[in-house]
Amino acid sequence: IGLEKEDREQVVITGYSTGGAVAALTALWLLSVPLSPSYPLLCITFGSPLLGNQSLSSSISQSHVAQNFCHVVSIHDLVPRRNDEQLWPFGTYLFCSDNGGVCLDNAASVRRMFHILNSTGTPNIEERQRYEHYVSTLSHQFLISRSFHSGDISDNSYEAGVALAVESLGFSVDHPSGVSAKECIETATRMSRARIERASELAIELGDVLPSRLDIQWYKDSCDASPKKLGYYDNFKLYSNQRELRVNMSRAKLAKFWDRVYDMVETNELPPDFDFELKWLFASQFYQLLAEPLDIAYFYKYKYSKTGNGHYMENGNRPKRYLLFDKWWKEKGECHRVKTARTRYASTTQDTCFWAKVEEAKEWLDDVRSEGTNEQRRALLWEKIVGFEIYADTLVKMKDVSLDVLAENSSYRVWKKKLTEFKKDNGIGMVADESDAMET
Repeated sequence: IGLEKEDREQVVITGYSTGGAVAALTALWLLSVPLSPSYPLLCITFGSPLLGNQSLSSSISQSHVAQNFCHVVSIHDLVPRRNDEQLWPFGTYLFCSDNGGVCLDNAASVRRMFHILNSTGTPNIEERQRYEHYVSTLSHQFLISRSFHSGDISDNSYEAGVALAVESLGFSVDHPSGVSAKECIETATRMSRARIERASELAIELGDVLPSRLDIQWYKDSCDASPKKLGYYDNFKLYSNQRELRVNMSRAKLAKFWDRVYDMVETNELPPDFDFELKWLFASQFYQLLAEPLDIAYFYKYKYSKTGNGHYMENGNRPKRYLLFDKWWKEKGECHRVKTARTRYASTTQDTCFWAKVEEAKEWLDDVRSEGTNEQRRALLWEKIVGFEIYADTLVKMKDVSLDVLAENSSYRVWKKKLTEFKKDNGIGMVADESDAMET
């Protein structure tokens, strides 16, 4: 399709009637490919027929991709309300009438609403021509105050809102169909409220794990000031003293909390705009910047083997929570901002996978120096080494690294010294071509 060829803030795929089904299938395909789109994707359909069975509906509804779909449906349109018990909805549904609209995002509630409409409303095949009118009407109603037409309005704002929603579908709150619609809307509202309550509970738990993050910060600061001149990554990787054991408990506690956040996002248990809240965006970023280097150290201390599953960033070894945080940060646009050099070194290295790249570079250099490496592989490894050297030098120049990277005995400084000696012994120039810089 070529959507990745240029920077895009958002891509919207739309269609009406059977064209809406094609739009939804296209969006599902884009969201299901291994390299899912980096840009926000929204699919809006008008009068689209239902697409899948209960299994597909459940799978999508329990994933974060459900929020990418908005289906606009007229209460009189025949196409989306065809009575087929095998078909189930997914995504958010906006039911429209001349009186307004009602939004539902729970599949069971949407399905029940279709049953109510089928038992009361009059289908009209020509209704699909009126979606422009409905969109215009809804846009206008957002700008004016609604009037209540079914007697006295409740003093309870929630009950008043439900009553207005029932009226928006063209029902009276006293009519049997209106009562059924009211129950359907209340059920959907309770389920949406449960997501908000779970997010509030997570916010409290975030405060509970704050001491663990502060413990790691204290550990980093103490390592930076240590006469060992190693930095907290190498200290954690090399030693298993009481201090490291305590920090490892803090690391594990934080990982458990953020893995739970990841699972709840993936199973659609949180509000769809959860990741747009700056509190969670920055909390996840602060955690990742500080804790991922320790996760990398733990991996190379206990799990890594040349004959095993590869390096930290290979074969799914990197925890999925960090992939999610990277996606949040990328969607926010922070990684695309034009960077200028800092006036002082960062408090934490801005590339959270920097130490994993150092570990790979160490292995590359060892293999290049090995007599058993053939010339073709040696040339390939040397190209990678040069690329990483330029990349790391750029990070240092921009001061995007923490002082622990530049500690005299850190893994990076030791690697840099070995590389310099190798170049000197083999008569290799000390200035590398920046065009070889590795992609990150």
